[in-house]
Amino acid sequence: MKKVDYIIVGQGIAGSVLALQMMEAGKSVVVIDNAEKNTSSEKAAGLYNPITGRKMVKTWMADELFEGLEEFYKMLEARLGSTFLFPMTIYRPFYSHEEANDWQGKLSDDAYKPFIEKVVSRPSGITGAVDQYGGIYLKNCGYVDLPEFRSAARKYFESKEVYQQEDFQYSKLELKEDRIVYGELISRTIIFCEGPRVQNNPFWKDLPFRLVKGEIIKLEADLPNDLILNRGVFVVPKKDGFNVGATYDHQTLDYEPTEKGMTELKQRFSKLFASDFTIKSAVAGVRPATFDRRPFLGTKMEGQIGIFNGFGTKGVSLVPFFAHQYINYLEQKNELIAEVNVNRVI
Repeated sequence: MKKVDYIIVGQGIAGSVLALQMMEAGKSVVVIDNAEKNTSSEKAAGLYNPITGRKMVKTWMADELFEGLEEFYKMLEARLGSTFLFPMTIYRPFYSHEEANDWQGKLSDDAYKPFIEKVVSRPSGITGAVDQYGGIYLKNCGYVDLPEFRSAARKYFESKEVYQQEDFQYSKLELKEDRIVYGELISRTIIFCEGPRVQNNPFWKDLPFRLVKGEIIKLEADLPNDLILNRGVFVVPKKDGFNVGATYDHQTLDYEPTEKGMTELKQRFSKLFASDFTIKSAVAGVRPATFDRRPFLGTKMEGQIGIFNGFGTKGVSLVPFFAHQYINYLEQKNELIAEVNVNRVI
């Protein structure tokens, strides 16, 4: 039998970062995962962006989330011996002169200053870009190559002999008075970081998740390879071309790209880029979103059964901050903020 402080189920961005942070804090862990490639972390664009949505507003908790975010991933790159962080300016075209004027005014707003590189009221000069009213250049942005990060983290866990590849079997989990037992493992707490697979979890399946399928097309176009475009769709330069996404479908929760999704993304991309492009492929994934777009953190059953899930489309920016908060909750009994505490729904 092997005794550890925590068993972590799932090795997407949530499980990986949580396990790495726990190990850094001197806690013993075992990560259980089936190494499935059809996961949200494998398919996601991995964006981090402080100004989001149709109305271009500061994302929830941006000041707390983005402070030290890039430094955190740089630290992980050094620790894991890999490269997966790609800081990059985001350019968002304006839809009108009024919008351009509004953002000129926000240049002096202390709430937005840390995230604005510059605002221009004339076309950017990007060949093919539809931006007759100019746009805003955002900083503290970029993307994390999540497949590369996940692979590097898995190799690290394997090197430390804390990785167990298997389909987790809920029926094998035994809850004792002072411990939990799973096969040859003994622990005080098991934490589920399974992403969309939570719908099969007997302990947490009744939580109000609102899973959403997203599709991305991969294309070739004459666009800058050091700039992300984002308005209506995101356009992220990657090694295999540009990733353009994404769609939102709450009904058909599978991992198969559709003709409908591809058509929608082509139409939305054409409103941002009025030049030739060639579609190479398409991918689809299912995001672990929740009913209120806030993650679920907490425990039940006297602290034996934990959850760290529901980060939706913003996992890259949310997970590092809340992994730290969650460890303090588990180890120091610190309170979780109400917006993420799973007790808000149980």
